[in-house]
Amino acid sequence: MKNKTRDKRRRSQGFVKTQPKATSQEVDEQARKSAKSGELRQDVVTGKWVLLAPGRGKKPADMVADRKRPVPRVRYKADCPFCNVDDFPQRPDVLRLPDDDQDWQVHIFGNKYPAFSAAEEFRSWQTGPFRAMEAVGYHELLTTRWHNQTEAMMSVDEHALVLEALVLRYRELKVKPSVNFIQVIRNHGPQAGGSQEHPHHQIFTVPVLPSDRQDSLYGAERYASKHNEEPFGAVLRFEEEDGQRIVFSNEQFVVFCPYASRVPFETWIMPRQHEPYFESMGPDQREALAQIMQQLFRCLYVGLKDPPFNYYVHSAPCDDTGFVCDTAMFKNYRWHIEVLPRLKNLWGGFELGTGLEINTLKPEAAADFLRGVDITKFKEQPGRAAPEADE
Repeated sequence: MKNKTRDKRRRSQGFVKTQPKATSQEVDEQARKSAKSGELRQDVVTGKWVLLAPGRGKKPADMVADRKRPVPRVRYKADCPFCNVDDFPQRPDVLRLPDDDQDWQVHIFGNKYPAFSAAEEFRSWQTGPFRAMEAVGYHELLTTRWHNQTEAMMSVDEHALVLEALVLRYRELKVKPSVNFIQVIRNHGPQAGGSQEHPHHQIFTVPVLPSDRQDSLYGAERYASKHNEEPFGAVLRFEEEDGQRIVFSNEQFVVFCPYASRVPFETWIMPRQHEPYFESMGPDQREALAQIMQQLFRCLYVGLKDPPFNYYVHSAPCDDTGFVCDTAMFKNYRWHIEVLPRLKNLWGGFELGTGLEINTLKPEAAADFLRGVDITKFKEQPGRAAPEADE
């Protein structure tokens, strides 16, 4: 009784009963057991490492079990600034397809709240040890005509029209003196940074080369110098031979979950033909890409219940002067699209402190899950009625 009273008093004073101290051998054995299903993987191009820790996460089906069924969107919303352009006028169109006041389906215009200031020229300066330059560039939006034209709901022709508009505008922007790099992005859903529900892409141009793209360019050059071939072709060849991470493909494109995936269900769309520049894509390739994009985004919609996602186009810089980097490196780069579903918060203290991302789902398991998704529930007229998502 005295011992119980003493223990209770000690707990009230902040004392806790501790476990016996483990030996170093026991610690090592416990670490081996807990980490035996995880591994560190390195991106062959950038050299960056990713920690795959499936023991910390759920199985693919369990990851989406708690997600709600997707709610069908209406075709038009009067209070949407991108639907009701009469009451919410935007900046003038710089490109419209078809080029018709009444029958247009896609248009591109300047962002009302741009991250960069449009200008043909820019200046840079030194402040002590620091370098700065004017934040010049173009920040534009591409929107679809209708509110429910998300990637999953669009027809192949609608996808192809979006791609055509992006390629045409890319070609127009790349020749401007202040434009050395162009980034096309798509944020779907609030968790992915989508501030407006209406489907829209953003187009950014910048006078410098972002460090992430610089890593990729230099990494591709290093790999090519060492192995006498560009890395993206080597990756694609291995992935198709191995097969574990392939989701699907057609004659011109392959969709796969990358070996060093950063997030669950990360997927890349890679052209089979080596080409550094996105804007070089012709009509036949745009059609093939439209087909495989529709297939992928319907797969994500049904299998992951319309997840928030980011996707972006990676292409070689459009600087032909050597201002941002040696233009000779561009030949070993291959343009592609990266899609990152946002099923969890991506960055915690460990990721921020180390730059090492933790992914709780192996890409092999992700690809296997996506291959098994049945997308036959979609109608021939996407966007008119939403399909049911898997339970």
